[in-house]
This record gives sequence, structure tokens and C-alpha cells, in this order.
Amino acid sequence: MNIKTRELFFLILVKLTIFYLTLFLGIICAVRLATIFEYQNVELPSISLFNFLFTFFIATVLLIALITIIKKRTVKGKILKVLFGSISLFGSLMFFNAFLPAMFSLILVLFLGLWWIKKPTVLNQDILMVFAFSGIGAQLGLSLDYRVVILILIVLSIYDFIAVYKTKHMVKMAKEMIEVGTIPGFVFPFQTSGFLKSTAEVKPGEGKFLILGGGDIILPLMFSVSLLEFGVLTSFLVSIFSLIGVLFNFLLLFLQKERKPIPALPLISLFSITGYFFIKLFD
Repeated sequence: MNIKTRELFFLILVKLTIFYLTLFLGIICAVRLATIFEYQNVELPSISLFNFLFTFFIATVLLIALITIIKKRTVKGKILKVLFGSISLFGSLMFFNAFLPAMFSLILVLFLGLWWIKKPTVLNQDILMVFAFSGIGAQLGLSLDYRVVILILIVLSIYDFIAVYKTKHMVKMAKEMIEVGTIPGFVFPFQTSGFLKSTAEVKPGEGKFLILGGGDIILPLMFSVSLLEFGVLTSFLVSIFSLIGVLFNFLLLFLQKERKPIPALPLISLFSITGYFFIKLFD
């Protein structure tokens, strides 16, 4: 087995492991939160399709405007880091609050945040993202009807395709954020030593790392969590179909003659939704 083949196998293993760990923890977090809310007689507000998509597109427009208008890279980087860090720490806090007393959760999140701020590496980037995405996906999934999430997956998959292949603003936006040290997703190294590398060494278009955006993890997690009304087993089975979608994305990426960014959400959504309907056939 040559080095390239070993690296690809390592990359597949790391990507699938981290992706599914996030979905697994998110579902467990959602089960725990649902139990707490039921015990405390708390009813989560339901999020409509319009409200979710409206918020998503407004946030995207504002982010694009911020990246476009602010020309000074240092200023842009600081603003993006504050926004990104705040959302990540808030998501992590939601996760830990499901299992730990509030004070312990806060201390743990502050530790993760300071570690990431003082010495940002691929390792602490991915650790922070696992907890952040798990917490955010669990909370949103509990607030959304599964039929609404199916529509969200379809709409945003179309958007993802257009944003990567047609307008290409998604690719440009991601590059801008990575270049100022703000990576909105997981970073998968080709080698074990890559986990100890600084995130500053992660460069768009270079072959040392692979990046998977946060939406490609949070959205399938939301879908799995929204299916908890059919039982925990259904949620976990659908999450496995999401994992298969990630694997096919990976294969599609490396089958290209010239490796270019591809929209990951369409295939993940296709397998997730197909998995749900397949499972329902045997109910």
C-alpha cells in the first residue's frame, strides 16, 4: 500500500468517525434534553419552515456583506472570530448543560474556548465543533417537525448546488473565512500529525486537509433528532444513512480528475431522506 492510499484510508476513517460521533452525541443530547424539558414541563417553541429559511438566508446575506464590505483583513478576521467563537461556545454550552450542572458546563466550555483562542490547532478546532454542532443540532431538531426538516433539506440542497457550482459565492465565502483563521466546520487531516498543526496552516485548495462545512453536519443531525417521535432507533438508523451519504460524497470528490469543491449537502440529504422512507416501509 503506497503512502497516498494509506492517507486516503486514514482520511476516510477520520471523516466518517468524526461525522458520526457528532450525530451520535447530538441524538443522545436531544434525548437527554427532551427528558429534562418533559420533567420541567417546558414546551419548546416550534420553528416554521418560513422562519428557519428566512433566518438562514438573512444570516447568509449579512455574512456575505460583512466579508465583502470590510477590506482590512485583520479587522475582518477579529469580527468573524468573535461571531464564530460565540456561536461555537453557545452550542457547546447547550450540549454540556444536558449532562452537567451549569457551573461545570461553563468551566468546561471556557476551557475549550481559551484553548482554541490561545493555540488554535486542527485538534481543538474539531473537538469544539463536535460539541457545538451536537448541541445546536439537538436543540434545533427538537424544535422542528420532521416534515419541515425534509423540506429544509431539499431547499438548502438546491441552494448548496447553486452556491457551489453556479454563483460560487459559497466557495468564495468559505475561502475568505479560512484565510482569516475562521473555519466554519470540521478539518480532516491526511495524516495523524495533521491534528497537531495550527489552523493557520489550513489553506483553501491545498491537499493536506479536507474541510466539511457545519451545515453539512447540523442539518442531517436535525433530521435525525426530529425523528425521535418514532423512537431512538429510527433516529440512529437514519443517521447511518446520512453517514453513507458522506461516504459517497468523499468518493465523488476523489473521483474527479481535478479536485474541486463539491456541494456535500445534496447527497447527504438524499441518503437521509431515502433512509427515512426505507425504514418506514418496515414499520
